[in-house]
Amino acid sequence: MDEPETVQAAGPGPAPLPVGIVCPDCGYDLRGSTSARCSECGFALDVLRVRETLIPWSHRRELGWLRAYWKTVWLVLRYPKRFCLEMARPVSYADSRSFRWVTTAHAYLPILTMSTLWCTFVYVKGLGGGEWLYWLHGSLQVWALLFLVLLPGLASYFFQPRTLTVEQQNRAIALSYYAWAPLAFTPLALLVYIPRVLLWTSRGSVREDALRVVSGLIPLALGAFAYLSLVGLAKRTLRQKGWTGFVRQAMLELLSVALALLLVLIPLGAFYLLVIYDSLR
Repeated sequence: MDEPETVQAAGPGPAPLPVGIVCPDCGYDLRGSTSARCSECGFALDVLRVRETLIPWSHRRELGWLRAYWKTVWLVLRYPKRFCLEMARPVSYADSRSFRWVTTAHAYLPILTMSTLWCTFVYVKGLGGGEWLYWLHGSLQVWALLFLVLLPGLASYFFQPRTLTVEQQNRAIALSYYAWAPLAFTPLALLVYIPRVLLWTSRGSVREDALRVVSGLIPLALGAFAYLSLVGLAKRTLRQKGWTGFVRQAMLELLSVALALLLVLIPLGAFYLLVIYDSLR
């Protein structure tokens, strides 16, 4: 007698995806999907079912702080689409906030160092400038610090559209702080600034003028790059298209410019107060 065929019970299939999860490639709504791939474009969905964050900075105690930081910077800059998959997983707000402050330090300390080197060089060489120049530089440092601290917080409010659940809004805000990763390369400006100081002359030269332009443009270029990464992150995580996305982005740009202009009043106010003080002496 033939023995009956053994039928093996099928193992449990993939867990259904929660509400609010969309395909990172095509934007298809994947809520409740138990498939291994997106039914629209075929994107593999296994990575969306991993419940632990894959952001290296959140694993800095195992990886080491330095390695985790630069791996996170590389992830944000080189693989932004992969980074945006973190919207499908819990994101630590405390971790993103600490990454934001470390990146702020990377951006601000070189600016402070460059300004201090320049003022010191001018003072040692006796090239003039007057007391007002040092006060102006000091107030500019305050302006730069406030701008670096306040701008990410301003931008985070644009990652809270009503189309997302409260949990997703919190994740989007946390991810928005990682978008400032390009500012981690601001110390490169210091490497350009040092030879500029060494070659500085009271008369100036073509080489000095070129170094002045380059050292000034590097921080601006990195700031623009950081802003573009923020815009790209917003488009990928919020999935906003058409007029809604355009209006929100325009509002963000206008408010950013308004914040910069408002903070400019700090160095200008310090400068005019110093002028008044000198005139009364």
